[in-house]
Amino acid sequence: MRNEGPEQVLEVQRVLEQIVAKQIPVHVGCQLLTAMLHNGNEWVWSDFDEYYSLLADIPLPDQYLMWNQEALLAKLKKLDLYEEQVIHLAKRLYDELKSQE
Repeated sequence: MRNEGPEQVLEVQRVLEQIVAKQIPVHVGCQLLTAMLHNGNEWVWSDFDEYYSLLADIPLPDQYLMWNQEALLAKLKKLDLYEEQVIHLAKRLYDELKSQE
């Protein structure tokens, strides 16, 4: 079942804006977009799901305090490998959605 209402498009755009502005870490953005994709928003690109699978072992921000700081920093370094790629992808999808308004 597709889930393409205007409120879903706005929610995706909000997440994409937060990724691009670096207001949320890219693994959090990919997690949110992956959930939207699996909830029927088939127009969310599966690339975000692929990036999330690569980044899923990185703790979420609300878990940071539970981690040993050295181990956490080692995990977070992995974000540097994919951040620019995810931001670029987020910009492209955002532009595509805006052009369809």
